[in-house]
Amino acid sequence: MNTERIEPALLQWHNNEPFAARYDDIYYSADGQEEFQRVFLEPSALMQRDDLGDCLQVAELGFGTGLNFVLCAQAILENTQQRLHYIGFEAHPLASADWGRLAEQRPQALFQDLAKAAPPLLSGWHRRGFAAGRIQLSVYHGDVLNGLEDLNARQQQPIDTWFLDGFDPRKNPAMWRPEIFSAIAASSITGTRACTFTASGQVRRGLTEVGFDMRKVDQRPRKRESLAGIFNARTQRSRPTVPQQIRIFGAGIAGCSVARELANQGINVELFDPNGIAHGGSRMQASALHCRLLGDLSATAEFRARAYHHARPLLTHSDVAQPISAVQLALNNQEVAKQRRIDAVYGDSENPWLAFLDAQAVSSQLGLEAHSALLFRDSAIINLPRLCARILAHPRIQFVQSAGPAQPDVIACASMSQKFAPAMPLEIGDVFGQLEWIAPPVTDELHKLSVAIVGNGYVLPGTEQWVIGSTYEQSPWEADVATAHNIASNRAFLGADDIQTLKYQRAARCVSSDRDPVIGKVDECVWITAAHGSMGSSSAPFAASIIASDMLGWITPASSRALKSVAPDRFIARQARRGVKKVGA
Repeated sequence: MNTERIEPALLQWHNNEPFAARYDDIYYSADGQEEFQRVFLEPSALMQRDDLGDCLQVAELGFGTGLNFVLCAQAILENTQQRLHYIGFEAHPLASADWGRLAEQRPQALFQDLAKAAPPLLSGWHRRGFAAGRIQLSVYHGDVLNGLEDLNARQQQPIDTWFLDGFDPRKNPAMWRPEIFSAIAASSITGTRACTFTASGQVRRGLTEVGFDMRKVDQRPRKRESLAGIFNARTQRSRPTVPQQIRIFGAGIAGCSVARELANQGINVELFDPNGIAHGGSRMQASALHCRLLGDLSATAEFRARAYHHARPLLTHSDVAQPISAVQLALNNQEVAKQRRIDAVYGDSENPWLAFLDAQAVSSQLGLEAHSALLFRDSAIINLPRLCARILAHPRIQFVQSAGPAQPDVIACASMSQKFAPAMPLEIGDVFGQLEWIAPPVTDELHKLSVAIVGNGYVLPGTEQWVIGSTYEQSPWEADVATAHNIASNRAFLGADDIQTLKYQRAARCVSSDRDPVIGKVDECVWITAAHGSMGSSSAPFAASIIASDMLGWITPASSRALKSVAPDRFIARQARRGVKKVGA
């Protein structure tokens, strides 16, 4: 496999109903909303059960168009005070154009939000949050058995209800194999419900054999019957406890992101930082949301792409972000070859978040000169201090500047994190950087810059001011030296000979020896999120979701191999081979 892309659904429209050509079956009938009520919601008794926790765990085989997810979430929002973690599995997700057409038909606000934030056509897990975090969606793209086995290995919370909504067993036999039923049972607990549209004897017997007491549900006059059941077999599964209070050290983008993820799930958070909110690298008032993609199919490459896509719907439509496309330019043949490899792994005409442009396209579409370019169509320029302040606006988050004697549950204080994890040999340190705010260069309308330039140069255009940078200083430079460097590095994009500088900002950003962030457990009860470097606007929100999922007992939105690429203990074996590598000043 030389790509992370996944084949999209072959969706057609029959009498304005979505039809899966691959399976020769409809996604739902004209009465799809009523069908959900009588086939899934009512037989599951999800709204009536009093033996469930504050967060319901619902899983669906065959996520499809997201209809069941939206209707389930709406029912919980309108009728309960509970939260929802909805887990979907889909072998062939919808393409961007399909989500767009469905959005035209479904006026529900939640579906509109889902269509805007639809996961990319990339394999593996994807996480999305809705309704101020009260609704969480985890979707697995790929083979359903692989996804279920990963769920059983890494999700501690049992599933409360299964919606089995794969296509007809005769047309999609892979969804209804005995191994699938066994995997469903392995994620269940006594009292778990299972509901399905089909009344197939094969399905009824398969679920019965793994521990479900199945019954037929009268569906007349729409159809004869469907199936529903209760899991009554003995199981080793239990409901793990969730912490009620968490202490976080560090109020930059990393710590603030974790605080909000936990607060959204009903956990009280005390956030401590003696320097105040958004100190250090998070003080920068302009940061480009972008991704330094790799085309080598490595675990690091996977992590970076998933982090970018996780952050994109969170940040691009935020009031602290200026939506804009971003471009990485190739200035020599070696960089062109690298961009072509990246395009081969991620480029996708069905979901065009990324586009490869040759030299002619760079010139005609962007008015720039380069050998080639990677264009990120849906990016943003983010004000990090404002983002941190907005994230912390939650009644369950208390910010303090005096920590007291207690140790943190989450370490998020950049290079100072080493102080709170002395037993873990972290190779992290500070690298200083400077950004310049300049008056927009005088150019004619035909050559007006319309995209953010990231990579070799760093130019963030604006109406009243541009931001350029940024330096990468192993030890601090004088401010005027850094200013001269930034202007010289971006001269090709600025055009004008005389650049009017308005102000500058300096900060130390924490990086690791391999330039990947440090995310995960440093001991049994303490987590870390640090060393996000220049990619913190994408990697910090993703890290927060990973850490929160771990605490809550959920499957994380990153694969096991991607998590290993950022794990705090990854430096141990390296140091045994080559000694300690010093980072930064």
